[in-house]
Amino acid sequence: MVATGTFQIPSITSFSRGLSGDIIQLHSSQYKNPDQLIDGNVLVIGGGNSGAQIAVELSKDRETYLACSGKPIYLPLSVGGKSVFWWFDKFGILKANDKSILGRLLQQRGDPIFGYDLKTAIHNNKVIIKDRVTGAKEIQIIFEDTSTLEVSNVIWATGFKTEFPWLKIDGLLNKEGKIVHERGVSNIQGLSFVGLPWQYRRGSALLQGVGYDAEYIVRQIVSNNLASTIGLKR
Repeated sequence: MVATGTFQIPSITSFSRGLSGDIIQLHSSQYKNPDQLIDGNVLVIGGGNSGAQIAVELSKDRETYLACSGKPIYLPLSVGGKSVFWWFDKFGILKANDKSILGRLLQQRGDPIFGYDLKTAIHNNKVIIKDRVTGAKEIQIIFEDTSTLEVSNVIWATGFKTEFPWLKIDGLLNKEGKIVHERGVSNIQGLSFVGLPWQYRRGSALLQGVGYDAEYIVRQIVSNNLASTIGLKR
């Protein structure tokens, strides 16, 4: 059973190679605190929760920009004294599987921003929203609306690649490089996965939901072992 997770290999666009070596570039997984950056402004690229949180923190002390492909959608962290994820679970959102109407809709829309810190920072002009990044040259970032910005620091909050370069097994991946599996059970006999994004449900890659998939995988392993044992006895 492969349970190493999929948030290990940073996904950084090739645009990054067009920037000057004088510019500090960090992936969100490398970012720890503002002391890692040099003087000057900062552009956070990626409108997910990691990018939002980093942008809010940096905006307290420096000119901060956030580039994202769409208008952020916000949800509260808690409702009625309970975590919003508690409500997600109660309303079946975390249980929505990848083939359901709700599941397909959630995959298309992506995650909202949890909490209102970014919304407040934007309203107070502490974080300036920019369009999606389309290119980079020396100290300039180019945006989809053709505007440019000279930057001193860039944080790539652009997520991770789902890759297993150490797992070299013929037939494991499809033409798109994705693992061929059904609810985590691969097409390679005896090889299963847990923790893949949308492995079966919205919560598959979350601590709150990974146990559901692990239980299913274990049942499959036990069932297959039992079937093999019965077959040997016969």
